[in-house]
Amino acid sequence: MAMVAYSAGETVNVGTLPSKPRVWGLHDARRSCHRAGVAVQSAETSPGHDVSIEEATLPDRDERLTAERAYELFWADLLARDARFTCVGTGCSAPLICACLDKPEQNLRIRPYFRSYRLEDHAESCEVAHGRGEAKAAKQADVFEAERPEGHFRAGAGTASPATATTPARRVRTSPTGGLAPRASHYYRLSSLVQKFLEHRRDKDLDQAAVEIGGDTTTYEALFRNIYRQKVADLLGTRAVWWGTASIRATKEGGYYLRFSRPFRHGDAELRPTITLTTKDIDAYPVRKLLRARLDKLIAESDGYCVAFVWAKPWMPKDAEAPFVRFYVNNLDHIDVRGPEILEALKNTSRVAS
Repeated sequence: MAMVAYSAGETVNVGTLPSKPRVWGLHDARRSCHRAGVAVQSAETSPGHDVSIEEATLPDRDERLTAERAYELFWADLLARDARFTCVGTGCSAPLICACLDKPEQNLRIRPYFRSYRLEDHAESCEVAHGRGEAKAAKQADVFEAERPEGHFRAGAGTASPATATTPARRVRTSPTGGLAPRASHYYRLSSLVQKFLEHRRDKDLDQAAVEIGGDTTTYEALFRNIYRQKVADLLGTRAVWWGTASIRATKEGGYYLRFSRPFRHGDAELRPTITLTTKDIDAYPVRKLLRARLDKLIAESDGYCVAFVWAKPWMPKDAEAPFVRFYVNNLDHIDVRGPEILEALKNTSRVAS
């Protein structure tokens, strides 16, 4: 699945790649290798110091934001594609860009992140680039927020949370095998949580990585539940991130209809749950442009075959002649649909017993 002929974790010297202008040649090489799971080493950095920067400042409004937040603002048409950012390090104003900003899909090789053009653009005092005197951060639980604050997508609204404004600048180094070190963050879209789930699945620490929802803390292993052949009658009150292979199609009304291909068990019957996304709900969703781009791409490229994730409770009618299962999604932040290529990353992920 790698996009270049290097094994994951291999270090590539940028100087050996085809020559391009200094700034964009280095950036493009890093992005291509990052997407293939390859750690990149340039002449300006020492081994093991390839850094993806988590936070940056938007100079026009003097706001500090994460790459994930910049990604959401872009797809909500509140941030230009060529937006420029600056480093949040002490005394540093190095220019940054947000890579993969316009990519509708995300997987283990594609995700939004900030990156500087050159290491020497950073100030000597910049702990983001140089890490001098930086204490090792204690592991914290990721936080999944069930609802966004009011005005979260209002044009000109502040994008920095109180926690972001007071905490030191954070960075993520690549691990010796090219993977990302775990980090704690606040998330609003389930897609962001799925991304972390895939990373923890790859790093084999699902049972240790914690996530907090509504003040309750659990592990990624317990939160993510494969629907396949679980007894649905015992799980109707269980809100979890349910996932499985599915098919999706557009409706004539402008919405989407999703049907899981793997079933729940109900007595001797096998019930394949469904989800309906209405035009009304989609049109009211601030990140609808991103949602439609992802779903339309899946329909066009894989005939709607996908892997779906939904944070919800299974629902069954009490008096129906024939039993069926649905997931109701009142907040479109709570559904994520990805291409079938992630099945390899999900292979052998254990089901949690009910």
